[in-house]
Amino acid sequence: MIRPLAAPLAALLLAASPTARATETPLTLDEALALAAQQSHELAIARADAALAGADTLGSLQGLLPRLDLSTSAGRQFYGPSSYDQVDPITGQVVPHSTSASDFGAYALNLQLTVPLVDLAAWRSRSQARASERAATLGHQETRLTVAYDVIRRFYEQLKAERSLAVLRKSAARSQELLDRSEALYAAGRAQKADTVSARVNLGNDLIAVQQAEVRLVQARSDLAAALGQPGDRALSVVAPAALEGTGLPAGEPPPVEALLATARERRPSLAAAAAQVEAADATLGVARAGYLPTLAAQASYARSGLGATGTEGVYGDPSRNYSAQLGLVLKWNFFAGRATEASVVRAQAGADKSRASAARTLDAAAGEVSGARFAVVSLARQVSLSADNLGAAEQGLALARQRLEAGLASQLEVRDATLKLTQAELSLVQARIDHAVAVANLARVVGGTL
Repeated sequence: MIRPLAAPLAALLLAASPTARATETPLTLDEALALAAQQSHELAIARADAALAGADTLGSLQGLLPRLDLSTSAGRQFYGPSSYDQVDPITGQVVPHSTSASDFGAYALNLQLTVPLVDLAAWRSRSQARASERAATLGHQETRLTVAYDVIRRFYEQLKAERSLAVLRKSAARSQELLDRSEALYAAGRAQKADTVSARVNLGNDLIAVQQAEVRLVQARSDLAAALGQPGDRALSVVAPAALEGTGLPAGEPPPVEALLATARERRPSLAAAAAQVEAADATLGVARAGYLPTLAAQASYARSGLGATGTEGVYGDPSRNYSAQLGLVLKWNFFAGRATEASVVRAQAGADKSRASAARTLDAAAGEVSGARFAVVSLARQVSLSADNLGAAEQGLALARQRLEAGLASQLEVRDATLKLTQAELSLVQARIDHAVAVANLARVVGGTL
């Protein structure tokens, strides 16, 4: 029962399976990056953070600009009946008095202008908000780099999965050919039964590898869809960049580490964002220290109140009558706030120290990223060259093994070994080429965008 099913099963698995078929229009790398720029959830969150920081910067003007408040009220005031005793100053007798319930209108209008004159805390708050907004904007730019690299990486991972699957299918096809030949030789009495059994096992192993590769391809497509801000069940297909289609080897080496580090310090958004966060922390410390200092503001107010709403003497009548106005300077200086100001200064100082340490850590990490990314590019370029040489040798080895088998000088085992080496060489070259492309993209990311 095994033999009749072997060929149909192999044909089924070597065909384009439903899980490996993409139903979407193939995406180029540029199209994938453009789609991520529009739909990435990470970018949307970073944009929102930058917008929130911008709103905080706008709000920081509150302590620096004049404030004008208008308030008015209209209603009635009620008094209940009451009685009381009063001593007559002439006779000395107690005279009882009483009042009946009454009510009358109560109207008020008040206009107040406050102009800050001296408020160091407000100025430092403004500086803190602007530095925080700059850090958020730079954080958004860093997120753009991260998202772009993630899309590139997952794009190439899908390509790797697709090409690895193609290599494994070719390997399974070669195993099918070897099984067919073994069965033909066994039928002609020129081979042993053990050779056909061994060939069938080899084919089964290759078909299992195909199935495993299809699972990896489905996962790679899901990962790419997530990076693009789309549902993970979208069956995306991709088009390999032209540079990856060529047979040439990577040429040249990246600039030296020192030059790459200088570029990163100049262009990497995360490094500039760390510096902006230090500036914001210093401004926060200034705000806390300003709690020890006085504030000075000019204040003017105009108020009217009365029993009537309209008319000459009404609250909403002639503004030049029946009013009170005030103009002056308001000085506020808190001498003791239960050590709350001191606690704020200590907290802000700790925050500034933490920001400096974090910025130093970010710079050290960036140096490590640049060095590691450059080494990966150089190493993988060498791997591509070695893998290409290995592939040529493996192709020659398989051709020679087949010739020896045809001449009766080699066994099926020798051909199988040559086939496995060819499959390994093909997979190694696919992986090295794609990993090199991803490494180049990562190096561009860690230096700030482009090499």
